[in-house]
Amino acid sequence: METINENEEKKTEESEEMVKVQPNPEHCYYLDGYLKANLDTVAKDIRKDYDAFINVTGREGFGKSTLAFQIAMYLDPTFCLDRVVFTDEQFIKAVEDAEQYQAIVFDETMGYLGSRGAMSKFNRSLIKVMSEMRFRNLIIILCIPSFFELDKYPAIHRSTGLVHVYKRGRFGSYDYAKKKNLYLFGKKSYSYAVSPTFIGCFVKYFPFDKEEYEKKKRQAMEEYKQTKTTEHRWKMQRNLLVKKILGEKWMRQRELGEVIGLSIHALSEIVNTPPKN
Repeated sequence: METINENEEKKTEESEEMVKVQPNPEHCYYLDGYLKANLDTVAKDIRKDYDAFINVTGREGFGKSTLAFQIAMYLDPTFCLDRVVFTDEQFIKAVEDAEQYQAIVFDETMGYLGSRGAMSKFNRSLIKVMSEMRFRNLIIILCIPSFFELDKYPAIHRSTGLVHVYKRGRFGSYDYAKKKNLYLFGKKSYSYAVSPTFIGCFVKYFPFDKEEYEKKKRQAMEEYKQTKTTEHRWKMQRNLLVKKILGEKWMRQRELGEVIGLSIHALSEIVNTPPKN
């Protein structure tokens, strides 16, 4: 169950005011009043030598990317499509190339983080870039399906807040303390049962040319598929070589493991896994 239920929605404070914002001459749209006030606080903190790490979650098609881009544009008027990334490789590079106070949105799409291995790799990438985020006061927005897929450190201790899009045009916002409670109590059942700090609305304003956005997304996914195909071919070749070396007793497991950087357990799995047809 990934949605805020009706009872939670009714008893949570709701913002009815939508505020017109114009972060730069090219973009003008409306933000929820409570959300804007919270983002103003975030913007002030960034200028006091902090960074901002915000999670935007929700099901496919609910508009979480739209809201994530609106937040990024408000906090960073220079935000552009160049700093929307779709893979962890793009994410690491964007953080390395970003200038002080700039925003980057990691836009999970098309099931990129759908496997356990991909999510584990991404969590490692998060840890890797966190010192860079703080050093340059960056604004990092993760646009991902589920908050509970993050590791405990980035989810609880490192992120500034959580915005969960529970249906089109509606979100629940969790501050630092509420976010922690949600993660601890909701992770087992993937439930957003903890009441958000406030509930708000957002508009459909999409700050980029959708054709250009879709083109960049498709290119990223094609590159990712090609990379996965290459990695798969390399692993098959490696496994065949491992079986040959150990089968012919050219080297012992421990010795081979030290040479190629694999544990004895990993080598044993390779040897005992039957070849795929």
